[in-house]
Amino acid sequence: MQVQNRTNIPEREQAAPRAAISITPSLAPAKSGRRRQLVPGWVKLLLSNHFALVGAIMLAIIVLAAIFAPLLTSQDPNGLGNNNPSLSPSPSNWFGTNHQGEDIFAQVIYGARLSLFVGAAVGALGVSLSCLVGMLAGYLGGWVDEGLGMVMNVFLVIPQLPLLVVASAYLPVHGGAGMVIILTITGWAWGARVLRAQTYSLKNRDFVQAAYVSGESTWRIVFFEILPNMISLLVSSFIFTFIGAIFAEASLEFLGFGDINTMSWGTILYWAQQQSTLLTGEWWCFVFPGLAIALTITSLVFINYGIDAISNPRLRLVKIAKQYRKKVA
Repeated sequence: MQVQNRTNIPEREQAAPRAAISITPSLAPAKSGRRRQLVPGWVKLLLSNHFALVGAIMLAIIVLAAIFAPLLTSQDPNGLGNNNPSLSPSPSNWFGTNHQGEDIFAQVIYGARLSLFVGAAVGALGVSLSCLVGMLAGYLGGWVDEGLGMVMNVFLVIPQLPLLVVASAYLPVHGGAGMVIILTITGWAWGARVLRAQTYSLKNRDFVQAAYVSGESTWRIVFFEILPNMISLLVSSFIFTFIGAIFAEASLEFLGFGDINTMSWGTILYWAQQQSTLLTGEWWCFVFPGLAIALTITSLVFINYGIDAISNPRLRLVKIAKQYRKKVA
């Protein structure tokens, strides 16, 4: 029977060796069906959230409009008398003009530069200061925690707006740099308090204790072992600090405590209030800068929704399960 079965096999199959039983690995490079990803995985995960995608598009449009403002309009934002005063929005002046004949559209896109710069700078510096103070207080504990905690409580108890007004009145530096210094000093305590509590919960974990036993320094444990586990919290803190800085900068400029000679969304609202545009019915003088502030803050809030898709594994598992069910069906 064996001989009969052997003769039934074709000659081509008898002579060909079986490659499946070869254990020696091939020296030729394996052809992978997957190409190298040009976009990082966390970016795809972030933009897979619809709110984050809309927010990223909105913020990108605002930032690009601020960068390429000279290409979008030929009007000078400080050009007095270039147009007829108090013109309503029209094809020639998209956002209308104010009492001095200045183009509101040019003021809004040029003013976005200073407002976005102040928000981003305060967000970066505020989160850095919060990270330094909060994480050291939470990890070291003892008298260091008590001292830094008392400083946090002082800044949390003092009302922020009166503190901003007093600091802006006595600070010798004015303009955008002065705003960044004032808002950073007065806005870091909330994030530090949250990071301090999170450090409390992480410093007793096994990987932190293992780093401590192996002789790692305090700075390396804090910033190389604990900090990477709080990236999503830091990003959320940055976003909300960004939002608070834009609000505070516009409020101070609107009240007249900033440099009114600079161009920002807050100074546009300040001059609109000084010219009583609300009473005269010139709604475009304050609606468009206010709308720019609202859209910027809305875009940042939408992006924060997408951060949950990265920081919360349960959201990713639900999405993968839905895709699996679609393929099976």
